[in-house]
Amino acid sequence: MEKFIFSGILIASLISMVDHRAPLPQSKTIHTATSKYQLTVGQQVQLARIKKGFSQNYLSRISGVSLEVIVSIEKDGTIPTVNELHKLHDILGGGIIINGDSIARL
Repeated sequence: MEKFIFSGILIASLISMVDHRAPLPQSKTIHTATSKYQLTVGQQVQLARIKKGFSQNYLSRISGVSLEVIVSIEKDGTIPTVNELHKLHDILGGGIIINGDSIARL
């Protein structure tokens, strides 16, 4: 019985020394969403355009990116240049993600 009392006192002492407000150590591994659920750049452009209520023709006129390029980007037929993405990003209000990094970081 004496062993159990001593063990209980020791455990209680150790617990009282731990700062319970401190965050637990986190591992350095970062888990990302699977690519199955990530939208392509073309899908993101199309979704942002539709949310804004813009037609492809209107987006072309205000962004300076040709209509053919916008159509091709949205169909994932063309990989847009950084300049094209920057123009579309400004007009559509951001939210275009490339491989997990925001276009603003390019």
